[in-house]
Amino acid sequence: MIESLKKYEKFLKDNGVGKNDEVADSIKSYVSYLNGVSKHLKITIGTETLGSENDIRNLSRKLEGKVRPKTIQNYHL
Repeated sequence: MIESLKKYEKFLKDNGVGKNDEVADSIKSYVSYLNGVSKHLKITIGTETLGSENDIRNLSRKLEGKVRPKTIQNYHL
């Protein structure tokens, strides 16, 4: 689950994510990736769990062995 989902989607849009999408919806992809992290780690995604680059590294380490390395790379994009 993503805390403040609408706020996150607005942040993505305000920062140009998806503005050139013709085939896929980038914003939905980002939301899907975060929902995957939330599901695999059984956490709520919010500023407490994902507020810095260090948090990204820590969550990536926790995902090792739970998902394929390529999936973890996708989460970073």
